[in-house]
This record gives sequence, structure tokens and C-alpha cells, in this order.
Amino acid sequence: MMNCEFTPRAPADLSPLGSLSGWMSALLRTRGVDTEEKARRFLNPSLSELHDPFRMEGMETAVKLIRDAVNAGTRIMIFGDYDADGVCAVSILLETLTEEGAQVSFRLPSRQKDGYGLNEDAVREIARVAGMLITVDCGISNHSEVALAKSLGMTVIVTDHHQLPETLPEADAVLNPLLGNYPCPFLCGAGVVLKICQALQGIPGLEKRLDLAAIATVADIVPLQDENRIIVREGMRRMEKTGRPGLKALLECSGTSAPLQADALAFRIGPRLNAAGRLGDAALGVRLLLTGKPETAREAARQLEEMNRLRQNQEREITSAVLRRIGEDPSFAEDRALVIAGEGWNPGLVGLAAGKICERYYRPAIVLSIPEDGGPAVGSCRSIPGINIYEVLRQCGGLLLRYGGHAQAAGLSVARENIPALRETMNRIIRETVDEGVFIRRLEYDLEIPFREWTQETLSELGQLEPTGCGNPSPVFLLSGASVQSMRCVGRDLSHLQLSLLTPENTYVRAIAFSMGEEAENEYTDVDLLYRPVLNAFNGRVSIEAQVSAIHPSDYQGISTGH
Repeated sequence: MMNCEFTPRAPADLSPLGSLSGWMSALLRTRGVDTEEKARRFLNPSLSELHDPFRMEGMETAVKLIRDAVNAGTRIMIFGDYDADGVCAVSILLETLTEEGAQVSFRLPSRQKDGYGLNEDAVREIARVAGMLITVDCGISNHSEVALAKSLGMTVIVTDHHQLPETLPEADAVLNPLLGNYPCPFLCGAGVVLKICQALQGIPGLEKRLDLAAIATVADIVPLQDENRIIVREGMRRMEKTGRPGLKALLECSGTSAPLQADALAFRIGPRLNAAGRLGDAALGVRLLLTGKPETAREAARQLEEMNRLRQNQEREITSAVLRRIGEDPSFAEDRALVIAGEGWNPGLVGLAAGKICERYYRPAIVLSIPEDGGPAVGSCRSIPGINIYEVLRQCGGLLLRYGGHAQAAGLSVARENIPALRETMNRIIRETVDEGVFIRRLEYDLEIPFREWTQETLSELGQLEPTGCGNPSPVFLLSGASVQSMRCVGRDLSHLQLSLLTPENTYVRAIAFSMGEEAENEYTDVDLLYRPVLNAFNGRVSIEAQVSAIHPSDYQGISTGH
């Protein structure tokens, strides 16, 4: 791991915030928490601090339209996205409107057949059975489809959280936290729907659906700040004692137990809900979350488990094919954006492969699936800090059929004959507009603390920062100048690295570096590493070890300590 730098998130300010320790105060300051009052609110998030839902632009209109539809007996169709955020958003709104007495049903598109967002065929079919259309987690860029729905006599409410287009669709109401001055602009799709629930039913209604909103918030990788932190923290607490048969089955199937942390939602629950939309029918996830029957829940969870295993295998195959393509074509070495297309790849999995390629090569990756029927290629982009991939796609708009997304992740479709031009144009734009320093991987750490400071008590204090994730990263610490006492590969396939270290303060440290077994080939003597302290309980013995995320020889020049 030589093509990167270790760099502090911010200069360490160890002055205490109230009664907090210096190191905890420093961690909070790097997360924008710089007063004693802010620290109290951050460490003790409360539902009382959720914002008034009517501060969101369009909420008053949307609530009136929904109430009018319920009172008139107008059938409402909820149209969502096929990912975990969309599935949870549909579930929250479907459950809420059913309680309100609405005649309501839902529809989710097929990732393979329909692609993302509203489509004309779906709109025409919905218009035959419903008088109101509510989009969740999509719709903000569907100008023509919204116009069609209106022309067919439907009332249309668009709820979304994705990047705003230059002009909004002409719906009867548009809800997006990026509009106006809503205090928490980074809600996910289910978070926006949760605010509708709050507007309709108050805090009691919202509380019942915090569990679903928490899953979506973590799975959709939105910043865990402000309302999102409250939603996830309180949602996980409710999930630990959930009465939902679907969530109980999902937790059991995924081997997840209390106390819950955000990592469990990100890497166990979210991927299983996503698997249905990637490989089959996303509606399976909605049925799982809302069923009241334990036997139905167990069967749905079993199906999701099988789909997730299949997803993992197919994802590995696509990623391996992309890596082979890059390795066999020397021209990719000069590219600043890696654009790779393959025939027959599952379009529901190319985004995961793009993420792996982006992480490995530290540059934007666009992986495209070319259908065997000769239709346009469909793909996903993942980017690195400093390169807004949505803006790059916008500048390539003439080559694309459709695109949408965020600064770091986006989706697109493109005619297969335009793929070479897309690769050339994206690379030209990035070379002309992006500084080369962006391509140096900078791995941030929070503090350098003597390892002997870690005890069960200080780890418990560190746990107050949960939930961690996007916008509130899990704290990372620097250990420098450690002498390597032993180093060996471990694990079933010897892919992990186990180390015994002696710190400059003569503290012995046991460390584990997952998926870094190849580092054993290096004859390290003294190392600097980034790590998280974790509690390890084995055979009745409890110890604290370092979970390593990066390692360098101590004489490597790519380390910045901030001194």
C-alpha cells in the first residue's frame, strides 16, 4: 500500500469539551462538534430534536393532496426504486397510508427490464388503476413521465433526494430536502418519506417506522449527521426489540444480534434487501418487511439469503473479468477514468463491481453491461473524492441516453457504439479539470494515542460515537514506529495478516489486517499503521487488539503527522 499518504483529518485540539476526555473532545471537533452543547446533543440524539416536517418545501401541499385523496377514496399508487432505500421508502409510505385509510398499492420497476425511475409504459399502466401517483426515491429527473402522468389525469407527488436537475418536473408537489432551506439536506429517500409520515401522524407514527428508515439511511450511504444520526441511532434501538416478523427473520438469517451497530445494517441487512432488486423482484423486500406472518417472513428471508449468495458469486465473476480486461490492455494505465463494458453482465451488479475497481485503482470506474439483444449498455459509476462524477456525466450528456445520481455514484445508459467516445470524453474532461493530486490516495486518521490508553472503559466511551459511517466516520488511529515481532498469514485462504508488535512505549500489540495477507511478503521491521481498537473475546479471555486498515514501513515518506 505504497501509493497513498496517511494524513490527519484535522489538527488535534485536545482541550476538553465540558467533562469529556481530551481525546474524545478532539474526535468530536473533527466532526464539527465544537461546543459543550453540541457535544451533548451529538452524544445523546433525541427524537425531540427532529425538524418540523412542514419546513420541507412542498410538504404542506403534499399532505393536503394525500388527505384529499384518502377522503375521496382515490386509489394511490406508490412507485419506488429497487434498492434498499426504495424498498424501505415504499414500505414506510404503504404502511402509513394504509393506517390512514387509503386505497393504496405499490409498484417497483425491474432493474433489468425497466431501469431506474419512472418509465412511460409503467405510467400508462398505473393511470388505468390509480388517480394519484407518488414516487419515492426517484422521479426528480422524470420530466416527460411526470408530464404524461398529468396528461392522463393523475395527481402526481414526487418525493426524491437525488441531485436536482436544472428544472423540476411539473408535478402537483415535489419534495426533496435539497429544495429550499430544509435544515437536513442529506436525507435518503426513505428519510423523506418518514417526514411525510411525521407530517401525517406526528412522532408516534414516525417512531413505528424508524427501524425501516434506519436501514435505508445506512444502506444508501448518506451522511450520518443531524436528523440522519437520530434516525439511525433510535432506529437501531427499536430494531433490537422489533416486533416485525420480517426484520426478526432478516436479523436471524444474517447472523445479526444486539447490540446493533451501523456496520451490521451496511454489510448484512442492506445487501440482502438489495439482492432482490439486483437479481429478481424487489417487491420481495417489501413483502418481507411488512408481513405479519412469521412463516411468510422466514420464507422471504430464506429467498433473500439465497439471492445474496448468488449475488456475491456473480459480483466476483464480473469483478474478475474487469480486472482481467484492465490487466490485458496497457492503455488503461494512462486513463484517469476506467470505462469497461462487457456482454451479458448482470446490470444489477455492475455498480458493485465499479465500487471494487474504483477502490483498487483509486480513480473513477464505470462498468457497463451490454445486453445480448443489441440494446443500449446500462452501467454504474463510482468516483473518488475530488471528482464529481455526476458533473462529468452532465458534460458528456450528448453521448448518453440517460444518467442520474450523485457526486460519487451515478447510473447511466449509452448506445454501445458510443462507449469508446464516452471513455475518451470522460478522460479528456477529467484531465482538463482535475488536479493530479486528486489521484493520490489520502488515508485519514483522527489521532495518535499510545495504545496502552485503550481499556474496556475507553472503548465504551469511544462507542458513544455510534452510529458511524458516511459523514461520521468510524475513528481511525495512527500507531507509528512499532517494531514487528512476528507476522503471518491467517484465515481459511490465508488472505488475512496477523501481527505481533511492540510499540515505542514497550506495549505489546496484537493486530489483525483483513484481506492484507499479501503484505506478509514484505520484510517489515518497523511499521506505521492505521487501526481501530477492538475488543476481542476468545476462550474466556478478553483483550484489545488493533484492527488494521493500512500499513507502511516506518521510513516510508507518504506519512503526514500534522506536526
